[in-house]
Amino acid sequence: MIAPFISPILVAVLFALGCLHLLWAFGSNFPCANEQALARAVVGRRGITKMPSAFSCFMVALCLFAASVLAAWLGGYFSLPLPPIIQKGVLVLAGLAAGVVFLGRGIIGVLPAFERSSPESPFLTLNRRVYSPLSFLIGLGFILLVLSLPNWSWRLGIA
Repeated sequence: MIAPFISPILVAVLFALGCLHLLWAFGSNFPCANEQALARAVVGRRGITKMPSAFSCFMVALCLFAASVLAAWLGGYFSLPLPPIIQKGVLVLAGLAAGVVFLGRGIIGVLPAFERSSPESPFLTLNRRVYSPLSFLIGLGFILLVLSLPNWSWRLGIA
C-alpha cells in the first residue's frame, strides 16, 4: 500500500509548485526582492535579467497542475468513465512519461554540461541542493505509483 502514502505527497508538492509558477506568470517576484534576483534564482542562464514570459510560466504551471491530477489519479483518488483496460493503459503510459520527464530533469540537472549552461548564482547552488533532487524524487514517486497499480504490486513486493 504505497500509493496512499506517495500520491498525496506528490499532489501537494506539484500543486504548490504549480501555484508558484502561476504567481510568476502574473508578475510576482516571490520569494525574491526583484525580477532579476528571481530570474537568477530560478532560471540561471548566463547574464539573465528578466524572467521568461508570462505565457511560459503559465504553461509550466498548467503542466504541474496536470501532473498533480495525474498523481491523484494514479493514487486511486478518482477514476474516469473508461473501460478498465484503457484506463490502466493510459495510467501506465502517462505515469511512466511523467516519471521519465522528472527523473530526466533530476539527472540532467547535475551534469556538468547543464551546470555550465546555467552558471548564475544562486541557481547553481539551488539546483544542486533543491531543484534536481526534488525532480528526481518526484519522478521516482511517479514510477512507484505506476508499479503499485492494482495487479502489479504483488509481483514487485511493494503492496
